[in-house]
Amino acid sequence: MSQNTFGVHFIVRTNRRDKNNCVPIYAKININGQVLMLSLNHKIKSTDWDGRKELPKQKDKQNEIIKNAIESFKSRIYYAYSKIVASNIEMSASNLKFAIIGKTEVIKSHSLLETVVAHNINFESLIGIKYSKGSYKNYKTSLKYLTEFVPYYLKRKDIPLKDVDYSFCEAFFTFLTTEKSCQMNGANKQLQRLKKIVNEGVKKGFIVNNPIANYKLEYTPVTKTALDLNEINMIQNLKLNRNVLNNVKDIFLFQCYTGLSYSDVQQLSIINIVDQGDNIFWIKMNRQKTKIPFSVPLLEPALKILRKYGFGGEISHPLLPVLSNQKMNDNLKIIQELAGITKNLTTHLARHSFATTITLGNGIPLETVSRMLGHTKLSTTQIYAKVHDEKIGRDMKGLMEKLK
Repeated sequence: MSQNTFGVHFIVRTNRRDKNNCVPIYAKININGQVLMLSLNHKIKSTDWDGRKELPKQKDKQNEIIKNAIESFKSRIYYAYSKIVASNIEMSASNLKFAIIGKTEVIKSHSLLETVVAHNINFESLIGIKYSKGSYKNYKTSLKYLTEFVPYYLKRKDIPLKDVDYSFCEAFFTFLTTEKSCQMNGANKQLQRLKKIVNEGVKKGFIVNNPIANYKLEYTPVTKTALDLNEINMIQNLKLNRNVLNNVKDIFLFQCYTGLSYSDVQQLSIINIVDQGDNIFWIKMNRQKTKIPFSVPLLEPALKILRKYGFGGEISHPLLPVLSNQKMNDNLKIIQELAGITKNLTTHLARHSFATTITLGNGIPLETVSRMLGHTKLSTTQIYAKVHDEKIGRDMKGLMEKLK
C-alpha cells in the first residue's frame, strides 16, 4: 500500500518580529505533500534561536520553558499522527491539525468503490450530453470487476482510495487476465479507467496525489479484421426469407459503405443527410462516442439502401430499423453461416471493412479516411492501413507498365 510522507520541524517566523526583536515559534509539518504551520504561542529573541538544532541557544529559565514546550508539542504531533495511522481516517493536513488541537471533526477517508460508484452515477447523468451508453457500460464492467477483486485480493469489501497503488494494479491485472480471462489489451483498458477515476479523486481533493499516475499501460498491436470485396458481395447477393435478417443485412452493408459505427447508424436521421445537388448526398453528424463531427459522401450502394427504407420521415426518426447491438450481432452470426464466411461478422467489422477495403484499399488517402471515420488522431486510423496483396499487385502492375 502507499506510504505516508511525514516530517516535523520547528522554525521561527522572522517576518513577524515584534518591537522587542522577538519572533514567534512554529511547528512546520510536512504531510503527504501538504504543509501545516502551527504556532506554539511562544516567542524568542531571534539571536537566541539555533536554527540547526531547532532549539534555543541560551540555557536560561525562559528558554528552558520554550524547550519543554517544543518537546511537549512534538509529542502531541506524533501521538496525533499515530492515532490517524491506526484509524481509517484520511491522512491529511486538516485531519492532523484536528487531532493535534483535540477536535473530533475529521474528514472521512474516501474509499475506492465509493469513488467508482459516485463516478458512474455522474457519468450516467451525462449520457447523450458528454458520454455514450457504450462508455458507461464499460465503466459498469469496471465497477463489477473491482467489486469482485477487492475482497479476493484484500479479504475486505473496500479500501481507502489512497491505497490503490502499483502493487494493487499489478494484482488487478493478474486477476483480470487469469480469473476473468481478459486479454492483455482488455485488462489494460480496465486499468486505464481505474487511473482516470483515481485522478478525478485527486481533482476533487479526496487524496493529494494519484498513487498510480506512473503505472504504465502496455498494449499489444492489434490487427483489425475486415471483409474483402468478394465477401461483401457474398453477403450482398445472399437471398434471405426473413424480414429481420434482410434488415440486419442491409444495415450491415450500409455500415460497410459509410463507415458508421453501431451507435451512429442507430441515431442516423434525415437531418443528417445533406443534399449537395446533382443527386450527391452526404452524411454529416457528430460521433455518438466522442461528439467529433464527421462527413461521409454516400456511395451508390448506401444510397440504394436508404431509398429502400423511405429516405425520409420525421426529423428525429431513425432512417434504418436498427435492433439492439446484441440482436444485430446474433442475426449477423446467422448471415455469416448462410453466406459461408469464416470471419466473425459484427457491427464493428463493417466499420473496419469500410476503412480497409472500401476506402484505403481503393487508394483513398489515410487523412481523408480518418476524417470520414471521425477519428481525432491519425494514428487511430493507421491501424486499418494494412495493404492487401490485391492492391500491391495493382500498384506493381502500374509500375511495370511505366518501366516498359
